[in-house]
Amino acid sequence: MTQQREDTPDAYCVLDADDREYLVGVVGTGPGFDTILEIVAGEEFREFLPPMRLAGVAGLEPGDPRRRGAFLAGVPVYADYRELFAANPGINLVVELRGGVPPRELAAVMPPGASLIDSTASFFLCALSNAVSVGAHCRMRLDHQKLLLEAIVDEVQEDVALLSAAGQVVDLNRNILLRLGKSKDELVGQSCRALRSGPDDPMLCDPADPACPFRLALATGKKAERLHTAVSADGRLRYYRTYTYPVADASGRISHVVVFRRDITDRTVGEINARQAERIETMGRLSSYLAHELRNPMFAASGFARRLANMTELPEAARERAGIVVAELTRMEALLKQFLEFARPVGRVTGETDANQAVRTAVEAVRPEAESRGVGFSVALVPGVAAVGFDPALLKQCLVNLLRNAVEAMPGGGLVAVSSGRDADRVRVRVADSGRGMSLENLENMFSPFYKGDHCEYGLGLAMVKKVVDDFGGAVEAVGQPGGGCAITLHLPPALAGSQDADRGQKPSGTAALPGGQS
Repeated sequence: MTQQREDTPDAYCVLDADDREYLVGVVGTGPGFDTILEIVAGEEFREFLPPMRLAGVAGLEPGDPRRRGAFLAGVPVYADYRELFAANPGINLVVELRGGVPPRELAAVMPPGASLIDSTASFFLCALSNAVSVGAHCRMRLDHQKLLLEAIVDEVQEDVALLSAAGQVVDLNRNILLRLGKSKDELVGQSCRALRSGPDDPMLCDPADPACPFRLALATGKKAERLHTAVSADGRLRYYRTYTYPVADASGRISHVVVFRRDITDRTVGEINARQAERIETMGRLSSYLAHELRNPMFAASGFARRLANMTELPEAARERAGIVVAELTRMEALLKQFLEFARPVGRVTGETDANQAVRTAVEAVRPEAESRGVGFSVALVPGVAAVGFDPALLKQCLVNLLRNAVEAMPGGGLVAVSSGRDADRVRVRVADSGRGMSLENLENMFSPFYKGDHCEYGLGLAMVKKVVDDFGGAVEAVGQPGGGCAITLHLPPALAGSQDADRGQKPSGTAALPGGQS
């Protein structure tokens, strides 16, 4: 191997040596003539070749139709190469295409410093032309596929982002841009944390969290997913599922991760409601069975205990103990009555009920108990709100249960705000407290029978409210913040015009009473 001298300059690409323009003279019109003209004049070759300009052509016959072509517009044509060189002494690149002149003879008369590409070497320029044409075609197809893929991804109404292995945004779809109100240029290159719209919006990736699907996909090279829950700014519980898909480069190393996040709140809430309805139905059947099995023995025991408590010949201590038994059996009878009421089917009522009047009546029923606990009421009712298709007694008891639940949520006193209004095709009645707030778990399970959570315990009251309202074609919604109270809204169906006249005088069947307000 030859040792390079210290004063020898480093190797370099000739095309990078300078940006000078090449003045080209073409001698002869043999094979490749049209391609050479296209290479010299075509802008698509500037990516691969230095700037070139055609000085003139020698040897093109007077009747040749190529004289009128676009590539020769304004280009002088000479009879022979001597005339070409004489007229253009600045030519520094000569292309010989079988012009009948030996290369050595041609080189002897070329302008000083000019380079020669003979007909054999010009083959490589023709090959370059073919490669550029194929490349342009492939690029056009790739651009088309890219536009098609972008259009498809942008139509996905979920968050889709391409992240680098370092967690930086490489690309993202329109859904994210609309959600954040930013342009793609503002977000590309930023940390994935920039894709979060606020504290109530789960992050698409958190490189510091070992359980983050992004980190799992990088570590395992496999798809990962995770369920997120968050309380929105308006206090509603929302559910998100994040999927991550690793993307490997040519060496097999994970270089990017595709993150896909969808809002599954509606589907999850539907599943939760279905599970709660199933639990309520099971609880109803169990309650009916237990109540009927225990009722007769308890009535017998209660009767004997009352007789013992009233027998004067018994010692005072024995009669006191019998009285305690009577009191406990009475309490159990009340509990059995609640079970039976919970199990009893709720019939549909086609009459009308004044929602505002039901609110006033329920508030007055609960007010003494609330005031004894230092709880006040704020009532804001919209006048003339539509009547609802609901049994009056059941609607009142539903509201009493909600109000008592709100009072019990504020052991230190507070304020219960009750309001009514109209949302689209539903009448809205809302009961909100300023109590200790709701955890995510409590918010999700508060309508389940006998659910016991942090700092709270629910009996049948709220479960029955949901059961009754659902049976009458309405809906119940709960919102809350971990530190800022809870609000439960009843969305009630309005009474249909003429329904009361059609059923005037008819008594609704199967109407059940609610458990006595315990929640």
